[in-house]
Amino acid sequence: MCWSAPWFVLMRQKAITLLKNYKPMKEVTVNIPTPDGFELAGILYEYHGAPKAVVQFNIGTGMRKGFYTNFARYLAENGFIVCLWEYRGMGESRPSDKDDFAAITMQDWAIDMRAVLDFLETRYPDWPKLMIGHSIGGQLVGLMPNHHVLKGMVMITASTGTWWRHTFPYRLKSYFFFNILPALTVPFLGYVPVKKMKIMEDLPGALMLEWREWCNSENYLFDFLDKSIPYNAYNELALPIKAYWTTDDPIANAVTVPALLRHFRKADIMTEAIRPADFGVKQIGHFGLFSRKLKTQFWTKVVADLEAMVSTTLTYNNPAFKKTTL
Repeated sequence: MCWSAPWFVLMRQKAITLLKNYKPMKEVTVNIPTPDGFELAGILYEYHGAPKAVVQFNIGTGMRKGFYTNFARYLAENGFIVCLWEYRGMGESRPSDKDDFAAITMQDWAIDMRAVLDFLETRYPDWPKLMIGHSIGGQLVGLMPNHHVLKGMVMITASTGTWWRHTFPYRLKSYFFFNILPALTVPFLGYVPVKKMKIMEDLPGALMLEWREWCNSENYLFDFLDKSIPYNAYNELALPIKAYWTTDDPIANAVTVPALLRHFRKADIMTEAIRPADFGVKQIGHFGLFSRKLKTQFWTKVVADLEAMVSTTLTYNNPAFKKTTL
């Protein structure tokens, strides 16, 4: 056989191109309807083979789904279907009507979370459902009436948000953000224009005022259960939860993380504190665990957590899920 023949060279080039372009998944853009008439922008990262599970990824407050793209793709490459999406008002889910935008609340985001899970259950009825929640994406799971569908959850820097429980001096910024900035903007604009400040996406006025009320209360949103928050199921969630926080995070810290988790009384919870020095970096903070620099140290851990949650050997009250590093 002549390895230099033109036909062989051409076939080899085609094979190299195919290998370079091969992805163990496909990306599908979707619009997810909510029961009250909104449409949520999302992307499905679908593993080509039989998936291990379907993962709903709830982003943090004021974030866009693009921030988490590399992390979501990594999970899909490791055998999961991942749904990365944006709450109403954020990114591509922002309504064009300014009054509709201004009226969005935090409790509306809980409706969105429920709608995404319903969508995934309908689209992928044969595969177990898991959830990853960053920050607010972990806090609001107890407001979902369809929580029983979930087989497990990974929380990443999720905690209560009471501003004086943030570490000093960050709590001074928190006070300004929650108590001064809204007063200067919401009455005149109907929203908080933090996108121009390069902090996060603009926040609807109603959402900011509701969030401010929570963050000005000792027990955060839990002081409003059965009051301004009519439904909750925090005492009913019976599933494994792995909760990660970083020791240099001024928001999700050694006080605010357990302040959130203590309300999940029936869940099997294991917490893990991530120290930047252990990963060979100077800082991680509230958002750094999604950096590609931590792929081998942290992303692999999340894959292992998700795999354990769908394992037939994992049962409730597993002693391993009772360990804490707080």
